[in-house]
Amino acid sequence: MSDRADRNSASRGLSRRAFLASAAVTTAAVGLGAPSIVRAASDTMTVPNSGGALEEAYKVAYFDTFTAKSGVKILGAPYMDTARIKAMVEANAVDVDVANIDFAEAAVLAKLGLLEPIDYDIVPRKVLEPWAANEHYIVSDVAALVMGWNTQAFSPESRPKGWVEFFDAAAKSGQRSLWKLAPQTLEVAALGAGIPADKLYPLNLDAAFSSLNKIKSNLTWWTSGAQSAQLLTSGEVDVGTAWNGRLFKPKNDGAPVDYTFDQSIFTCDAFIVPKGVKDKKRAMQFLANLVEAKNQATFAQHIPYGPTVPAAFELLDAKTKALLPNSPENGKTAVLQDVAYWAEHGDELFARFNKWLVG
Repeated sequence: MSDRADRNSASRGLSRRAFLASAAVTTAAVGLGAPSIVRAASDTMTVPNSGGALEEAYKVAYFDTFTAKSGVKILGAPYMDTARIKAMVEANAVDVDVANIDFAEAAVLAKLGLLEPIDYDIVPRKVLEPWAANEHYIVSDVAALVMGWNTQAFSPESRPKGWVEFFDAAAKSGQRSLWKLAPQTLEVAALGAGIPADKLYPLNLDAAFSSLNKIKSNLTWWTSGAQSAQLLTSGEVDVGTAWNGRLFKPKNDGAPVDYTFDQSIFTCDAFIVPKGVKDKKRAMQFLANLVEAKNQATFAQHIPYGPTVPAAFELLDAKTKALLPNSPENGKTAVLQDVAYWAEHGDELFARFNKWLVG
């Protein structure tokens, strides 16, 4: 399985770099034409998505099951980021039915008024985690930014126990790695300053940058999911952050790497319906199929991302649940990223982080 962090072999990293692009998405689409997706026939639906292993899991869990119910064939299409969806909606040229997108981007699109509201008369809201049932999007699965380490440098017993020790190079020597982008990195830095998880937002930026200053001379940046894993498996860094899906396969294949879900940052995928969709009712029926517990369980059996329908966990065996970030055991100390906060304050946060990088 490839990591959701790297869309189509460079998947999640691309989406995360598109993360808000701070609030500048409001101008990012200027000059872009509407996406060139050919409108499907009435017995098909077009669902842009991240491709790769993620699309394979979607196909088995959601696409094929919807086709079996409705006779409607699902056509995949390349991932559409915030700017392209904005351009499509504003051009009144919506030629897709539902789209898979990072939930941070979904929050921005909702804030901009570019999404259809979810019809919870069709989609059973009560089956979802409350935070997954947004007015304008459905959060479909959960991945996590985790702490990973090279097993030749640390053991599970000797590795930094939490983000406070991660940001204390004197107590735990070794080279660190972090994502070279404000989202998620500022969260772990604030936790590293001792901010309690339940008081993480609004982010204490002074505390977060104090943490980053403490390890600046012991820090290697990564800019893609592939690089985050390579730095750890090669031993170039001793401990660092990565998305769980990016470390899952190397660990299973015997690479010298391990990771923990302790104090992880939950990051998620969402499904949206662009404003102006041709058949809103059918789009909502697709989402209703997506939130069926058995389908979410099937998804989790194909890729190590957790369901957002709690009943799905009851259909999974212990081995599968042990791999999922938000299983009852793994999710005890995790923090759900507050994407509404990022959508509101992205400009300020990106600007301060980027200034610190070059300072």
